[in-house]
Amino acid sequence: MKNPRGFSLIELLVLMAIIAILATIAVPNFSATIKGDRDISQINTLLDGLTLARSEAIHNGNNVTICPGNSNACSAANWANGWIVFYDTLPPGATTSTIRVFPRLSGNNTLTTAPAATTITFQSSGQTTLATGVMFTLCDTRGRDYGRSINLTITGSAETAARVGYEVDGATPLPGC
Repeated sequence: MKNPRGFSLIELLVLMAIIAILATIAVPNFSATIKGDRDISQINTLLDGLTLARSEAIHNGNNVTICPGNSNACSAANWANGWIVFYDTLPPGATTSTIRVFPRLSGNNTLTTAPAATTITFQSSGQTTLATGVMFTLCDTRGRDYGRSINLTITGSAETAARVGYEVDGATPLPGC
Protein backbone atom coordinates (compact mmCIF):
# COMPACT_ATOMS: atom_id res chain seq x y z
CA MET A 1 0.00 0.00 0.00
CA LYS A 2 1.24 3.43 -0.91
CA ASN A 3 1.46 6.19 1.71
CA PRO A 4 -0.29 9.30 0.26
CA ARG A 5 1.60 12.57 0.58
CA GLY A 6 0.34 16.16 0.38
CA PHE A 7 -3.14 17.62 0.68
CA SER A 8 -6.30 16.56 -0.97
CA LEU A 9 -8.29 19.13 -2.89
CA ILE A 10 -10.96 19.23 -0.16
CA GLU A 11 -8.38 19.84 2.56
CA LEU A 12 -6.83 22.64 0.54
CA LEU A 13 -10.24 24.32 -0.03
CA VAL A 14 -11.08 24.11 3.69
CA LEU A 15 -7.72 25.68 4.56
CA MET A 16 -8.28 28.51 2.07
CA ALA A 17 -11.76 29.15 3.52
CA ILE A 18 -10.32 29.39 7.05
CA ILE A 19 -7.61 31.81 5.89
CA ALA A 20 -10.22 33.96 4.13
CA ILE A 21 -12.38 34.14 7.27
CA LEU A 22 -9.41 35.09 9.46
CA ALA A 23 -8.28 37.75 6.97
CA THR A 24 -11.78 39.23 6.90
CA ILE A 25 -11.68 39.60 10.67
CA ALA A 26 -8.07 40.83 10.96
CA VAL A 27 -7.81 43.42 8.15
CA PRO A 28 -10.32 45.99 9.51
CA ASN A 29 -8.72 45.86 12.96
CA PHE A 30 -5.28 46.29 11.44
CA SER A 31 -6.49 49.32 9.49
CA ALA A 32 -7.76 50.95 12.68
CA THR A 33 -4.42 50.27 14.35
CA ILE A 34 -2.56 51.93 11.48
CA LYS A 35 -4.80 55.02 11.66
CA GLY A 36 -4.39 55.25 15.43
CA ASP A 37 -0.61 54.98 15.19
CA ARG A 38 -0.52 57.64 12.46
CA ASP A 39 -2.59 59.99 14.64
CA ILE A 40 -0.28 59.46 17.62
CA SER A 41 2.75 60.16 15.44
CA GLN A 42 1.23 63.34 14.01
CA ILE A 43 0.13 64.80 17.35
CA ASN A 44 3.57 64.03 18.80
CA THR A 45 5.19 65.78 15.83
CA LEU A 46 3.15 68.90 16.59
CA LEU A 47 4.15 68.65 20.26
CA ASP A 48 7.79 68.37 19.12
CA GLY A 49 7.39 71.57 17.08
CA LEU A 50 5.88 73.48 20.00
CA THR A 51 8.58 72.21 22.36
CA LEU A 52 11.33 73.07 19.86
CA ALA A 53 10.03 76.61 19.44
CA ARG A 54 9.85 77.17 23.19
CA SER A 55 13.26 75.70 23.93
CA GLU A 56 14.95 77.70 21.14
CA ALA A 57 13.37 80.91 22.45
CA ILE A 58 14.67 80.21 25.96
CA HIS A 59 18.08 79.01 24.78
CA ASN A 60 18.82 81.94 22.45
CA GLY A 61 16.95 84.68 24.30
CA ASN A 62 15.03 85.63 21.14
CA ASN A 63 11.42 85.31 20.11
CA VAL A 64 10.68 82.15 18.13
CA THR A 65 7.49 81.68 16.12
CA ILE A 66 5.63 78.58 15.00
CA CYS A 67 2.96 78.96 12.36
CA PRO A 68 1.24 77.03 9.58
CA GLY A 69 3.38 77.03 6.46
CA ASN A 70 5.80 74.91 4.53
CA SER A 71 8.42 77.35 3.32
CA ASN A 72 10.51 80.08 4.92
CA ALA A 73 7.50 82.04 6.18
CA CYS A 74 3.99 81.68 7.47
CA SER A 75 2.21 80.97 4.22
CA ALA A 76 -0.89 79.03 5.15
CA ALA A 77 -3.85 79.30 7.45
CA ASN A 78 -4.25 75.53 7.66
CA TRP A 79 -2.03 73.72 10.18
CA ALA A 80 -2.68 70.40 8.40
CA ASN A 81 -0.57 71.65 5.47
CA GLY A 82 2.51 71.69 7.70
CA TRP A 83 4.12 74.19 10.04
CA ILE A 84 7.38 76.03 10.40
CA VAL A 85 9.49 77.11 13.38
CA PHE A 86 11.72 80.16 12.90
CA TYR A 87 13.61 82.90 14.74
CA ASP A 88 12.00 86.32 14.70
CA THR A 89 15.50 87.82 14.99
CA LEU A 90 18.60 85.85 14.07
CA PRO A 91 20.68 84.89 17.10
CA PRO A 92 24.46 85.23 16.92
CA GLY A 93 25.97 82.53 14.73
CA ALA A 94 22.74 81.63 12.93
CA THR A 95 22.76 81.89 9.15
CA THR A 96 19.04 81.34 8.52
CA SER A 97 15.90 82.20 10.41
CA THR A 98 14.32 78.79 9.72
CA ILE A 99 14.80 76.30 12.51
CA ARG A 100 12.68 73.47 11.14
CA VAL A 101 9.90 72.87 8.61
CA PHE A 102 7.37 70.14 9.41
CA PRO A 103 5.57 68.30 6.58
CA ARG A 104 1.84 68.27 5.90
CA LEU A 105 -0.34 65.71 7.63
CA SER A 106 -1.12 62.50 5.78
CA GLY A 107 -4.31 60.47 5.68
CA ASN A 108 -6.67 63.42 5.08
CA ASN A 109 -6.25 64.40 8.73
CA THR A 110 -7.26 67.85 9.92
CA LEU A 111 -5.61 70.04 12.54
CA THR A 112 -7.55 72.95 13.99
CA THR A 113 -7.02 75.43 16.81
CA ALA A 114 -9.47 76.93 19.25
CA PRO A 115 -9.44 79.84 19.43
CA ALA A 116 -8.09 80.28 15.92
CA ALA A 117 -4.32 80.81 16.00
CA THR A 118 -2.26 81.40 12.88
CA THR A 119 0.99 82.26 14.67
CA ILE A 120 2.32 81.41 18.10
CA THR A 121 5.35 83.29 19.33
CA PHE A 122 7.43 82.14 22.27
CA GLN A 123 9.39 84.75 24.20
CA SER A 124 12.80 84.29 25.84
CA SER A 125 10.97 83.52 29.11
CA GLY A 126 9.27 80.53 27.44
CA GLN A 127 5.87 82.18 27.60
CA THR A 128 3.72 82.84 24.57
CA THR A 129 2.47 86.20 23.38
CA LEU A 130 -1.08 84.78 23.22
CA ALA A 131 -3.87 86.29 25.29
CA THR A 132 -5.37 82.87 26.03
CA GLY A 133 -4.33 79.26 25.73
CA VAL A 134 -4.86 77.34 22.50
CA MET A 135 -6.22 73.84 22.00
CA PHE A 136 -5.07 71.93 18.92
CA THR A 137 -7.40 69.18 17.70
CA LEU A 138 -6.22 66.48 15.31
CA CYS A 139 -8.95 64.45 13.60
CA ASP A 140 -8.97 61.73 10.99
CA THR A 141 -11.79 60.38 8.84
CA ARG A 142 -13.25 58.40 11.77
CA GLY A 143 -14.45 61.58 13.52
CA ARG A 144 -14.09 63.17 16.93
CA ASP A 145 -14.29 59.93 18.90
CA TYR A 146 -10.80 59.14 17.62
CA GLY A 147 -9.41 62.68 17.74
CA ARG A 148 -6.40 63.80 19.72
CA SER A 149 -5.66 67.14 21.33
CA ILE A 150 -2.90 69.33 22.71
CA ASN A 151 -3.48 72.20 25.10
CA LEU A 152 -0.93 75.04 24.93
CA THR A 153 -1.09 77.50 27.83
CA ILE A 154 0.04 81.12 27.75
CA THR A 155 2.96 80.09 29.98
CA GLY A 156 4.21 77.98 27.07
CA SER A 157 3.59 74.53 28.48
CA ALA A 158 1.96 72.02 26.15
CA GLU A 159 0.15 68.86 27.19
CA THR A 160 -1.43 66.10 25.13
CA ALA A 161 -4.68 64.46 26.13
CA ALA A 162 -4.22 60.99 27.58
CA ARG A 163 -7.69 59.89 26.48
CA VAL A 164 -8.60 59.52 22.79
CA GLY A 165 -11.57 61.67 21.76
CA TYR A 166 -11.32 63.96 24.78
CA GLU A 167 -9.71 67.25 25.72
CA VAL A 168 -6.69 67.31 28.03
CA ASP A 169 -8.91 67.30 31.14
CA GLY A 170 -10.03 63.76 30.18
CA ALA A 171 -13.71 64.52 30.81
CA THR A 172 -14.73 66.91 28.01
CA PRO A 173 -15.37 65.31 24.60
CA LEU A 174 -13.57 66.98 21.72
CA PRO A 175 -15.61 69.42 19.65
CA GLY A 176 -16.77 68.14 16.27
CA CYS A 177 -14.18 67.32 13.66
